[in-house]
Amino acid sequence: MTNPLSHIKENTDTLLDSALQCHNAGKFQKAEQSYHAILEQDPNHADALHLLGVLTHQTDQHKRAVQLIEKAIRLNPSNPFYYCNLGVVYRTLERLDESAACYKKALEIKPDYADAFNNLANLFRKQGRLHEAADLYRKAIGLRRK
Repeated sequence: MTNPLSHIKENTDTLLDSALQCHNAGKFQKAEQSYHAILEQDPNHADALHLLGVLTHQTDQHKRAVQLIEKAIRLNPSNPFYYCNLGVVYRTLERLDESAACYKKALEIKPDYADAFNNLANLFRKQGRLHEAADLYRKAIGLRRK
């Protein structure tokens, strides 16, 4: 017996692929429309919420980005990319402690996440914590060389 919801998942996956292609190509309006179409079908689609949050951050809607990415995290708390991107938004909002906590959570989930090490290093550098930043940069570089 075929799953009656399988066509919805396939359609959602196709829409998400299309949205991500538009997003990466800088076609933000089209990507946003696609993310919203996915969320109309499934309001709890964590990836669509996360990516819409990233897009809203990129269009300077930082507080809305926080709401969207936090909702994605509530739905899928084991995704390190969500935490890392939330950390970026918090850093933009000068919420540095929250930003650091997000990067650390991402690294707790994915200890070999070079971007999270790099982002945390940038944050520490900004805070004048240069020795800690240097150690984190070395870890990020080492991971990228592998």
